[in-house]
Amino acid sequence: METTDYTEELLTLSAYDGSAEAEELYTESLRRELSFHYDNNSMYRRFCDTKGFNPQEWDGDIEKIPPVAVSVFKDLGSRLSSVPADDIKMSLQSSATSGVPSTIMVDKITAKRQAKAMVRVMSEFIGKTRVPFLIMDIDPRAGGMARKMLGARFAAVTGYLKFASKTDYFLRTDDDGISHFDIHGINDFLSSLPAEQPVVVFGFTYILYQNVLRSIEESGEHIRLPEGSKIIHIGGWKKLESEKIDKSFFNRRLSEAFGIAPEDVIDIYGFTEQMGINFPDCPCGCKHTSSYVRVLARDVASKSVLPPGKEGMLEFISPVPHSYPGNAVLTDDIGIIESGECPYGRPGTRFRIVGRMK
Repeated sequence: METTDYTEELLTLSAYDGSAEAEELYTESLRRELSFHYDNNSMYRRFCDTKGFNPQEWDGDIEKIPPVAVSVFKDLGSRLSSVPADDIKMSLQSSATSGVPSTIMVDKITAKRQAKAMVRVMSEFIGKTRVPFLIMDIDPRAGGMARKMLGARFAAVTGYLKFASKTDYFLRTDDDGISHFDIHGINDFLSSLPAEQPVVVFGFTYILYQNVLRSIEESGEHIRLPEGSKIIHIGGWKKLESEKIDKSFFNRRLSEAFGIAPEDVIDIYGFTEQMGINFPDCPCGCKHTSSYVRVLARDVASKSVLPPGKEGMLEFISPVPHSYPGNAVLTDDIGIIESGECPYGRPGTRFRIVGRMK
């Protein structure tokens, strides 16, 4: 199918390829995906027509693509498919920390692209060799109440397990459904590994803070991860806003609790409407767009595109979604596009998340 060729080729490039070839592939694959949705999704076509936008006549300027707001996927997500119903492999929902969940309809093509994009980006940060993953969550194999408590977290965790050589889970639940961190269990697990074996500690940001970090600090116990280990956390900061937890403070406390450098604590930003497109923290303190996505900041009121340094709603543009029109999505996350080059030489637009729109 012609609409998939360019995106497939784009996904063979390295995650941070700043070449002219990468730019051309990105633009052409995006053009074909937007045209595909315009031709095969009546709601998206009406939306584009209302905005005076025709993908077949698009000149390559991403600022001219009308973005679909995340609220649309909350209201209409289950009906926003651009492929036949028989092609849908699964429907994914967001964790809905702020109310109604977003829904995206995923076919085989989209799922394959999501996996490729995720692997290429994450490999740049944790390497290509599989390592043991220490999951700071409930073991989904426990079933029953434990599996029910996981909810949408289970799908998010599963996507990262392709990087794991082996896994174990270290959040336990008692009969009342109260979760607690198993400090002795994690130390026993680490003791069973070769002394030089790096590991990845993985979990949701608020769980790492509320369940794991607090337990370690209150117990006085020590956990020392092998050299080269990383802590990866996802899920955003919304649940920690009331705690007034600063990222650098959070990273420093986690690094001290696990005996690793603060720069090895990696916060990953992503959202359901463009599943598979991930933005890990660079040591420069920003996140970078990969070869597969671009970012804009828009004024909250006028929706006009803002220059670097100005705070606005973040919009992400990617050709990865094929089964639903999630190629240009306006989030309700507030961020700033940073000017200047990365001191570590990583290409891509740099940006920071500063909060969620009230």
